[in-house]
Amino acid sequence: MRDERDCDVLVVGAGPTGLCTALMLTQHGVRVRIVDSKSGPVEQARAAIVHARTLELFDRLGVAEAAVARGLPITGVAIHEAGRHVGDMPLAGEGTSDRTRFPYALALEQFETERVLVEALKEHHVEVEWNTAVAGLTDTGAFVEATTAEGRSITARWLVGADGASSVVRGFAGQSFDGETYDQAGMLADVTLDVDLGVRGMRLNLTRGGFVGILPLASGRCRLFGVVPRELEQAPSQKNPSHEAYAPLASADLQQWFDSYFKVDARLKEIVWASMFRFHSRIASRFRVGNVFLAGDAAHIHNPAGGQGLNLGVGDAVNLAWKLAQVVNGEAPEWLLDTYESERRPIARTVLKRTDLGFKLETGNSAVAVWMRTHVATRVVGVVSKLAPIRRMFFHMFSQLWIRYRNSPAVGRGTGALRPGDRAPYAEIRPTPDGASSVLDLTHGTGYHVLLFGTQSLDTDRLAASLDDRYTVAITTHVIPPEEEAAYRVYQVNGPLLVLVRPDGHIAVVAEPGSDDVTDFLDTVLTPVRTPA
Repeated sequence: MRDERDCDVLVVGAGPTGLCTALMLTQHGVRVRIVDSKSGPVEQARAAIVHARTLELFDRLGVAEAAVARGLPITGVAIHEAGRHVGDMPLAGEGTSDRTRFPYALALEQFETERVLVEALKEHHVEVEWNTAVAGLTDTGAFVEATTAEGRSITARWLVGADGASSVVRGFAGQSFDGETYDQAGMLADVTLDVDLGVRGMRLNLTRGGFVGILPLASGRCRLFGVVPRELEQAPSQKNPSHEAYAPLASADLQQWFDSYFKVDARLKEIVWASMFRFHSRIASRFRVGNVFLAGDAAHIHNPAGGQGLNLGVGDAVNLAWKLAQVVNGEAPEWLLDTYESERRPIARTVLKRTDLGFKLETGNSAVAVWMRTHVATRVVGVVSKLAPIRRMFFHMFSQLWIRYRNSPAVGRGTGALRPGDRAPYAEIRPTPDGASSVLDLTHGTGYHVLLFGTQSLDTDRLAASLDDRYTVAITTHVIPPEEEAAYRVYQVNGPLLVLVRPDGHIAVVAEPGSDDVTDFLDTVLTPVRTPA
């Protein structure tokens, strides 16, 4: 039956979410096709910031080094009011470098992100099928059939709709896109300035009308973003629930906006791209309908506060792809796919709530909101930005390192500070012969990984052999010796400890070595199970 279909998984949409989905699937040996109605990768910077957790996921996909090489690490946010510097918040620095290999946000134009991922797919002999629009969709239960605008048919066991906020897949799946459209219009522009504002930090300006910012890019250009005054609004209609519909912005208007909102004595030398759009906050009623899944902007969109959108989509992609791969390969039961929605939809709702709150505080036009921004916010920022706990919280919140899946059916049960569902903590280790320099490096690959702490007396070879004999999916065992003090501290080791890590870098089981917790859990999420030797 498998070979009668054109592919195992059809991915619709070749933005970062769709490309990451296809890349992880093909790395797991799944037959993938990926189509997009566009003629190629986007030409504008669009989403231009990649946070730490996303870089960790890129690392699992083998593209982090290429992404970092093309981007610009951003280590902080300088906050201004009426051109006056009032405080700084970190995207790196003290309290962050021991939490991730990537203690910064990466300024990376979306077209560069897409090119990195397209090139990685080509290495696996997968080409994006550009100029291929999906015009119809039928889910028979046994397979999905997509009809292109040219009348061609593509059949797949599963289909992933990663085709953006105006998703045709979401429409064919009959899913509503509930939420709201803000009255306030937003603006994006990629420009070059005739002054150097620095290349290591983002500049955020608090204004009476809301917030505006400057993000330096590796190309030497700057991304301008934020709200626009009412008199300049020409944004797309609120009736169109898509933030992908952009309206042009005249050069003179952009310079006027820049002068009045930033209070910087600079001219816009070159305007590469400038456009206005409406802010939206929406989420699909379901992320899975039969054999069809929604991911990224097709499943949820929100205002750009904190630059969370692209990063949220990549998280969707990785969470879904390893589960799809195991089901396609006959390594896991189909119910595992239901945990994609149960794990990722609450995360999306949390991000929507946080960005909604932040955006309304930043852009509210009531007299109280304007007075708070003008007279209180700047003074508060100057004080709290010096407090270490606040600085760590700021980095942790925007980096998406907070995301976890506790109490999911796809993880075991446990108590304590380190629990199943949490992101496996980062900790440096002495370089291994195969080049791993952190605990997370050890957990890369297509299967599960067992981390063993304080287990010199345990017959680890016997444990590894028993897991290999019992399951068809790869389960790799790693012994972390006591001299790796950083790892023992981060994993809070007080005695022999076993940590089972999922293919997406989240903890599945925390247990004492020798207990049945690991096999009891794996017996539920993996199939078929071989008879133990």
